[in-house]
Amino acid sequence: MRRLLISALLLCSAPVSAQHLAPEDYIFPLRDVAGLYSANFGEMRPNHFHSGIDIKTDGVTGKPVLATADGYISRIAVTPGGYGRAIYITHPNGTTSVYGHLSKFRDDIEKYVHEERYRTRRNSINLYPPADRFPLKQGEQFAWSGNTGSSAGPHLHFEIRDSRTQRTLNTISSGVIRTRDDIPPRLVKLYYVEVDSVRGVPVHARPRPVELVEKTPGRYALKQEGALSVGGRGYFILETTDRKNDVSNTFGLWRIREFADEDPIFELRIDGFAFDQTRYCNAVTHYPMQVASRNEVIRLTRLDGCIDDFYPVLKNQALLTPSEGQSQQIRIEAEDDSGNRSILEFRTIRQPAQRDFRAVCDSTALIVDNRRPFSHTAGEASVHIPAGVFYEPLFFSQSSRPAQFAAAPSVAVLSPLYSILDYDTPLHTAATVTIRAYVPQNLQPHTTLGFVRKGKVSYAGGKYKNGAVTLSTRTLGDFCVVADTVPPRIEPRFKAGEPIRTRSITFRLRDNFSGIGSYTATLDGECILLERNPMQGTITHPHLRRLPHPERPELHAPTDRHGQLWQQNRLETDDNPITIPIFTYFRHCPQHSDGRPENRPELFSDNALPDYTAPFIFGPWRILSQARHTMTTKDPLNSYCLADLSSFFSSDSGAVRTLDPQLRRLLLYPTELRNHRLQHIIAQRSKGNTKSSLMQATRQVLPLIQQGIK
Repeated sequence: MRRLLISALLLCSAPVSAQHLAPEDYIFPLRDVAGLYSANFGEMRPNHFHSGIDIKTDGVTGKPVLATADGYISRIAVTPGGYGRAIYITHPNGTTSVYGHLSKFRDDIEKYVHEERYRTRRNSINLYPPADRFPLKQGEQFAWSGNTGSSAGPHLHFEIRDSRTQRTLNTISSGVIRTRDDIPPRLVKLYYVEVDSVRGVPVHARPRPVELVEKTPGRYALKQEGALSVGGRGYFILETTDRKNDVSNTFGLWRIREFADEDPIFELRIDGFAFDQTRYCNAVTHYPMQVASRNEVIRLTRLDGCIDDFYPVLKNQALLTPSEGQSQQIRIEAEDDSGNRSILEFRTIRQPAQRDFRAVCDSTALIVDNRRPFSHTAGEASVHIPAGVFYEPLFFSQSSRPAQFAAAPSVAVLSPLYSILDYDTPLHTAATVTIRAYVPQNLQPHTTLGFVRKGKVSYAGGKYKNGAVTLSTRTLGDFCVVADTVPPRIEPRFKAGEPIRTRSITFRLRDNFSGIGSYTATLDGECILLERNPMQGTITHPHLRRLPHPERPELHAPTDRHGQLWQQNRLETDDNPITIPIFTYFRHCPQHSDGRPENRPELFSDNALPDYTAPFIFGPWRILSQARHTMTTKDPLNSYCLADLSSFFSSDSGAVRTLDPQLRRLLLYPTELRNHRLQHIIAQRSKGNTKSSLMQATRQVLPLIQQGIK
C-alpha cells in the first residue's frame, strides 16, 4: 500500500521550477523553538556559499524535527564532519529537503542505520533506502535536533534543493521561511579599484577605501565632500553586513545592484546554486579582503573566469570607463532576503589621465592563462595548474629560500621553503605541487608537505614516493617537506576503576600536526561503532553493553600518520594496518611500590595516563586509529625506536625522568636528525640567557642524550 501511495504521488505531481518555490507547500521544520536564526542562505563562508539556513534550537539539542512536506526519506548520512547526522526527504513536487546536525533519528530509522553500519563495518555511511521504506507525512517527526558534524553549537541546518539538479534554493527570499527582520543592511565601506592591462593580464590597483556615513536609516552617502575622483577604468567593492531582529548574528546579503546615471550596470543575486558552483564565492568577493573580514566584501564586477549565473544584470563587466572630466551619478542598493534595502548615492568625476593607474610588471615574467593548462619547474619544486584553476590570467612567481620558521619539536623539516604564487590567490580547482627532497628511509612513511604562513607550519598533505612529495591543493603559497614523528594520543573521559553508569563511553583524540587519519574499535574482538565529534576532539561508543564479570580489557591508541606508542615496555608494528597500543589496563599485574606496573618506560610520564592497576568493568576494548600516510606501509620508525630506546631504558631508565618533555621527545628522532634538532634546542635556549637554570639543566643532560644516541 505504501509503495502504491508513493508512486501515485510522484505521477500526479509536476516538478518544481528550478528557481521558484511555493511557500504554501512547506511548513516550519522544527517544533518547540523560538524561531530564530544564526545563518542565512548564500552567506560567504571560507571557499563556499552557505547552502541553507541555520535555525537556532534555543541553545539545546533534542528539539523535534518535522517533515516540511509529504515525501519519503531518500538518503541518510552519518559522518564526523559536514552535516554530521543528516536526513534527506524527497517530495512529490520535485524538491528535496535536507536536515543536518541531528542528534538522533526516530527508532525505526536508527535501527536501520545501526544494522547497516555494523553490516558494512563503517563508522561513516551514506544510505539510500527505497522510497517505500520510510514514507513521511507533512509535520511528522523523524529526528531530533543536535550538534553533530562541523557544528559550532546546537542548531538545525535546513535546505531545499531541486531534486533533479541538486541545486540548492533560497528558502527565505522565496518566502518558504519567514524571519522577523525589519533591519536594513549596513554599508560598512566602499572601495574603488583601478584596472590596467599588461600583456593581456589584468592588473588591479590596491583598493582605495572610501568612508561612508548613514544619513538616515538605510540611506548612505560619502563621508567626504564633493564628487569622488575616479580613473579611466575601474570598479567598486562594497563591504557590507546584515542583521535580523532578536539575534546578534550577522548575515549575508541577497542582492546588490549598481546604477550609473540611472542605467543598471550590475546586479548580484543569490537565489540558488549547484554544489559545483559554490567555490565561485571566491570570485564574487574580493578574496584577500574577504578572508580577513567578518563582513561580506563584494566585487561590483565579474572576473573573467566566474560564471554568469549570479549576475542577472552585467554591462561591460560593470567597469566604469568615463571620459576625462565626465561626471556620473552612482547609486548602489544592497538588499537582504527579507526585502530590507539600503541605498548609497554619490557622484564621481573623472580625474586627469596622467593620474590614472599604470601597472609596472617584469617583462620576462611567465603568464598563467586561466583558460589553458600551465606547468613549471624550478629547482626541486614543480607545479601543474590545469585550465580553469584561476579566475583570470595572472603573472606567475616561484622562488625558494632556507626554511627559517617555528616548528614543533615533533616536526622534522627536510627541505628549503618553496614559494609558489601566494596565499591570497584563490584557486577554483586543484593544482598539483611536487617537491623533491632526500628523506631518510625510516622517515619516508611519515613524510608530507607542510604549509607555512605567518611563520608557522601546518599540515598540507601529500605522500612521499620516488624521492618526492606530491600534493593536490587548492591553496598556494609557501611549502616545505616535513616529517611528523609523533602519533596521536587517546585519553579516556572517565577515571579508571570508577563504574560507568551510562550507555556510552567517550575518549578524547589528539594529534599534534597531521590530524587523525582513521579510527576503529573492537569489543571482545568484535567491531563496534564510534561516533566522532571533530569539533570537540572526541570519539564515543553510544551503545555500551554490560558484561556479567570484569574481564581483562585493553585500550589501544590511534595513530595519525606516524604511529608509535607504548604498551607496557614494548611496541608493536603490523603491516596493514599499523597497530600501535598506547596503554593497557590490567586487573592484576606485578607492581612497583608506587603502583606502576613493572618495566614500564617513563617516556610519556607527562601525559597523565590513567592508573594502570585499577580494574575496568567492561570487556576487552581495542581502539586504534591509523594515519592516512601509513595505512598500507609498515612503519620502520617504530622498530628503530624500539631497538634504540630499549637499550637506553635498560641502562638507566631513571635518567629519562630527569629530562624535560622537549628533550624527552628527542628520543623519538632517528639518529641522523637527533643531533641537528638537539643543537637547535640548545641555540634556542641560549638566546639572551646563557646562564639560565634551564640552559644549565640542558647541558647537564647532554651526556645522557648522547649515550642514548650511541
